[in-house]
Amino acid sequence: MLNQYKECIKDADLVLIGVGRELDAKTLIPMDGDEVRNYYKEKGMHGYEDLLALPESKGRNRLLEAYYRAYLLSMEHFPLYDDLVEALEGKNYFVITSNQDNLLYKTGLRDDRICIPCGSGEFFQCSKPCEHKLYPALPGIEALINYYEANGQLEWLQCPNCGEDFLFNVRNEDTVGCYVEEGYLQRWGYYTKWLQGTINKKVVILELGEGFELPNLFKWPFEKIVTYNFKSKLIRVHETLAMATPETKERTEIVAKNSREFLLEH
Repeated sequence: MLNQYKECIKDADLVLIGVGRELDAKTLIPMDGDEVRNYYKEKGMHGYEDLLALPESKGRNRLLEAYYRAYLLSMEHFPLYDDLVEALEGKNYFVITSNQDNLLYKTGLRDDRICIPCGSGEFFQCSKPCEHKLYPALPGIEALINYYEANGQLEWLQCPNCGEDFLFNVRNEDTVGCYVEEGYLQRWGYYTKWLQGTINKKVVILELGEGFELPNLFKWPFEKIVTYNFKSKLIRVHETLAMATPETKERTEIVAKNSREFLLEH
């Protein structure tokens, strides 16, 4: 269905894309699904299956998350966005997401045009936090996985500065009040500067799968752009929550379809 909007994208001066929870990694690639399970089985690793079989606990859940994040980080290419990447070739665009994963970095979209304010899972932070510092997650994840594969013991990593537990640097219930924002602020600055250039330009805004989980991040700002920029157009895609406001309805096209199907359907 994206094909129907390729000419619209081609004619735009600027293209702004928001990616929401319908395209979250855990929706597209379930933690208990075959894709991740088969990855570890093919590597001859039993820990992921063992953890899935254990009752839920803090130790079990966070180590399972580590295995899952390791899979996402190992991914070379995520093909869901291939048609969109092709449509954006040669265009001036920016992508923002409310998701907490690194999938967009695996799509062929330009890294310097992706903003992930809620964290990508590529870093650890102190749970205190004793300092506003981020640590690359993959070395620690690999150490945790190797230890569990060898010993079957639920271990975790601690901050080398204060000894408190590490957390994944993602905005969720575990990091309420302690989320370290340094991981995205530079890119956020680039994004907000880019937005300033949309004034009085022909802007196509493609909103994919964003409900009301975090509307102040881009849902409401997108509506504000469309309200004041008469040259803009909003294409809002969501299976159940695609709707236009009275102020934007003349320049909003509603697509009541799951965003994954929208990207894949020809």
